[in-house]
Amino acid sequence: MNRFNNCNHIPFPCAFPIPEVGPTGPTGATGPTGATGATGATGPTGATGPTGATGATGATGATGPTGATGATGATGATGPTGATGATGATGPTGATGATGATGATGPTGATGPTGATGATGATGATGATGPTGATGPTGATGPTGATGPTGATGPTGATGATGATGPTGATGATGATGATGATGATGATGPTGATGATGATGATGPTGATGPTGATGPTGATGPTGATGATGATGAMTIYLATDQSVANNNFIGLGTSSGGVLGFTRNNVVIPQTATIIGLIFSIRDNALAAGDTVSAQIVISDTCAFTTTNTGIIATVTGPSSSSNCCAFATGNFFTVHQCDLLSVRITTTGGGALPDGAAATILFTL
Repeated sequence: MNRFNNCNHIPFPCAFPIPEVGPTGPTGATGPTGATGATGATGPTGATGPTGATGATGATGATGPTGATGATGATGATGPTGATGATGATGPTGATGATGATGATGPTGATGPTGATGATGATGATGATGPTGATGPTGATGPTGATGPTGATGPTGATGATGATGPTGATGATGATGATGATGATGATGPTGATGATGATGATGPTGATGPTGATGPTGATGPTGATGATGATGAMTIYLATDQSVANNNFIGLGTSSGGVLGFTRNNVVIPQTATIIGLIFSIRDNALAAGDTVSAQIVISDTCAFTTTNTGIIATVTGPSSSSNCCAFATGNFFTVHQCDLLSVRITTTGGGALPDGAAATILFTL
C-alpha cells in the first residue's frame, strides 16, 4: 500500500508515492578511514637552548574509563605449524681427572688394657698431626657445561659523591609554530575485508650466544657445628708395691716388708698423691710353693691419720693352692673406696695352712681419678 506525504512545508508539489518503510537493517561495517589531508608546512624550529635541570616528576593522573570493546571479528583459519628443528647432539663429557694418591697412614699404637671406668681424668696433650699425603695430579678439564643460573646480585656499592651541578644555560627563544593545514574530508568507510589466512610459522632462528656469567653471589651462612665427639676414656692411676724379702703371715708389704700390727704398717707404706678411688687389687705370690687348699690373701689397708691408726678397706685378693706356673695370681674388684691426697697405703698378707713366702710377693693397686 502506498501513502502520500504531507508536503505543505515545501514550495513545490510533492504528492508522490513513498514506499512503506520496513524495519531498519543492520549497520554496515565501517570502511577504512580516508586519507588524511596534507599537514601545513611547519615553521622553522628555534634554536634549542641548553637543557635545564629536570624537575620533579608530577603525580600520575587518574586513569580514564576504558572505552567499550568493539565486536570481535571472525578469526581466520590457523595456518599449519612449521616443523620443529632437530635438537643438536650433546657434546661428550670430559674425562674425570685421576684421584691423587692417599698419604700413608701412620702406624696405630698398641691398644692398652681397658681399665675400669672412674672419674674423668685430665685431658692429655693433643698428639702431633701426621704429614699430609701428596696431592694427586689435577685431571684434565672437561668441556664447559651449560651456564648455571645467575647468582644473586651482590650488594650495591656505596654511591659516590655527586659532583656540583653546572650553571643552567639561558633558554633559547621558541620558534613560531607553523600554521596547521586544513583537514581533508573523511572518506566513506568501506566494508571490512575478510581476515586473511595465517601464514606458516617461520623456522626458528639460531640460539643467541650465551651472555656473560653473573657475579658470584655472597657465600652462604656457615652450617651448624657438628656433634661433639665421644668422651675419651677415663684416666687412671696405678701404684706398685713389692718386696724381695720373705713375707710371713700378717706382714705388710709396701716397698719392703715388715711384721704385723700398726708398727708394721708404719714402716711399710706409700703415700697417695691425689684424691682417687680404689677400683682393684692384683696380687702375685710369684713362684712360692702353695699346697692344695692353702691360701694366701692380700688386703689393702689405709691410714688418714699419718699411721697412728689404720683402716681395712675390705678389698682382698686371694690365691688358692696348689700353686703352679699358671696359678699364682689373683684379682679383686674394688668397692670404690675413696682415698685422699696424703693418705698412707699398704697391703697386709695373711696365710692359711702354710708358712712364709720366702721369695716375697708383689701387688698392684688400680685407681680412677
